[in-house]
Amino acid sequence: MPKDYGSWSLANLKIELRKRNAKLTGRKAVLVQRLRHKLKKTEKVDPKLAPDVMKYLETLPYYDNIKESIPKTLLRKYKTPESMYLIHKQTATDIAETLKEHLNTGPPVVEVNPGFGFLTEELLKHRIEPLHLYEVSNNFSPFIMELQKKYPDKFSHKVADFFGMWKLAFQDKIDNGNRIKELLGDLTTDDNDRILKIVGAMPGISFVRHLINTIIFHHSHNQLGRPDLYMAMPGDYFNFLTDQGMLNVKHKSLPAMFQLLFDTKVITKIPKTYYLPWMHPPDKKKASVIDEYCLYLVNIKQKQQLPCSSDHLPLLWYFFRPHMISKSTRIIPMLEQWIPGCGVWLITGQDPAESRAARAPGPHDAPLPHINIFTEFGDLTLQQKLTVFKKFISWPEFDQCPFRVTMENNLPKFISAIDLDEKETIAGTPIDDDMEASDVEQEH
Repeated sequence: MPKDYGSWSLANLKIELRKRNAKLTGRKAVLVQRLRHKLKKTEKVDPKLAPDVMKYLETLPYYDNIKESIPKTLLRKYKTPESMYLIHKQTATDIAETLKEHLNTGPPVVEVNPGFGFLTEELLKHRIEPLHLYEVSNNFSPFIMELQKKYPDKFSHKVADFFGMWKLAFQDKIDNGNRIKELLGDLTTDDNDRILKIVGAMPGISFVRHLINTIIFHHSHNQLGRPDLYMAMPGDYFNFLTDQGMLNVKHKSLPAMFQLLFDTKVITKIPKTYYLPWMHPPDKKKASVIDEYCLYLVNIKQKQQLPCSSDHLPLLWYFFRPHMISKSTRIIPMLEQWIPGCGVWLITGQDPAESRAARAPGPHDAPLPHINIFTEFGDLTLQQKLTVFKKFISWPEFDQCPFRVTMENNLPKFISAIDLDEKETIAGTPIDDDMEASDVEQEH
């Protein structure tokens, strides 16, 4: 029942009013406390500088000339940083000497995130044609300007995120923009066979993903040409992309497509301490001592010959998706979901007479072992899986089967999303879309 204040004395009314004010004040205090708690949760706390990084720089006089100019963001540790910078001059000399025969003349050369310009200056000593520099950070502009005075007209410089090209490609797809063309400028080409040599340090694999997606979905107008990369990168990432033995243990589509599209070679190894920022060490159970303390200087070159015609690359990509094949997927039952009765052609090794020769495996494709109803994709090598794919799309019933329609219906979902692959794993941790941002990444 509501209180009847009419019969209350003035003193009692004042007491009641004080009680009510006290309750309101208490509620207000609780709300303020909750708000402060929420603000604390959302506030970004700057990570502390890594003590071992600071000690390394301070105890070696070698770095006295640059340590005051190093941005604080590079003095912390990350799982996968956005970019890496070479801080060791002698290593820059060694890398340039190693690569000079590849970079002296000929195709245009891009250096990504030159930072202090140590490698840039060494490349300029050997390079006749101008270099094209892309630096994501303004912090290093004074060093680039000094090089510009010393080597006028020997290079162009653009403050832009070259490795973040995949983000621009995604935005261009959404609004039909020209961001990639603006980024590349004079480097834009309609010649898919024009080689573009790219030098730098690559802490993750998002740029590799972008190259794969560009080749598969935009090969006829990729604007980049044929990339030829000379990159320092973590060994565990490189091993993940190139390890054929791993594919036999568990089918993974990203390394499979990478190995079908690129040739690779390890050139040398470089101590990780010569690059900033430092990274948290990989899983010691999986990583070798070399992988923990060294980066690989690698050459990643797009193959001159594609695994199939460019028109069929999206079909190949869809065929290799994990929901299509896995190590334990039986070959014949899977294919007969699309073309009933096709298993007899694999068992006998005799393709139907109406098969399309232009799509079928050629003399350079890997021959298949004897296949029966129980044969699994895990029993085949990567090249033999490619042979199965070529047989599949060459059969006369393929164009009437729903495979192509299913792939086309799923393309908008797959190629408009940033994460274009299943959750892969390295050293027991998931690789999602490899945004290469910071410790928030889940890929490594």
